[in-house]
Amino acid sequence: MCSTLAKSCIMILLTGSFFLNSCVQSERTQQQSNDPFASLKVYGSLPEFRGYTDENKQANSSLLKSKTTIISFFFTSCGDICPKLNLVKSRIVNNHASESLRFISVTVDPLTDKPSHLREHRQLMQFTDKRWSFVRMDNDSILESFMNGMLIGYAENPQNHTARLILLDSKSRIRGYFDALDKQQVDSLESILEKVL
Repeated sequence: MCSTLAKSCIMILLTGSFFLNSCVQSERTQQQSNDPFASLKVYGSLPEFRGYTDENKQANSSLLKSKTTIISFFFTSCGDICPKLNLVKSRIVNNHASESLRFISVTVDPLTDKPSHLREHRQLMQFTDKRWSFVRMDNDSILESFMNGMLIGYAENPQNHTARLILLDSKSRIRGYFDALDKQQVDSLESILEKVL
């Protein structure tokens, strides 16, 4: 009889353990399906930086705290890639109204692009969304350190900057690089942003 009772207890424990494990697994799967970044690897973290926005306010990593962010690089006198890049970025900004999103455009020509110059450029291009900041690092060495920290490399010639949109999650980790001139990659980025609340 003891043996039968012991077997019954073991069966109850095993069954309970199975159901508990199933519930935990189900909850994990649910969390992953709700996580827009679940399928993306972590490339690194946002490096420390300092600079000024087009509104002449201090810019640093706290500007992006707890926000999903898209970072790109440009300069105002660029007549080729930058207008295309910023047009694509403008569409992304307009398509996603979440207050959990931030958009940063960093000038690779800090000598020319003072905050007032960036402000004029924003007005000229009619980029009015307050979640989108145009940022100037204080000098080339800070910009170089920042770009290298973003794993895209620094080029002394502004013309050689990247046309990629860099995705950061709300913990300021780099989660993806998307070519702004490749529709398929932009669509992929947009599908991720659709899940950000």
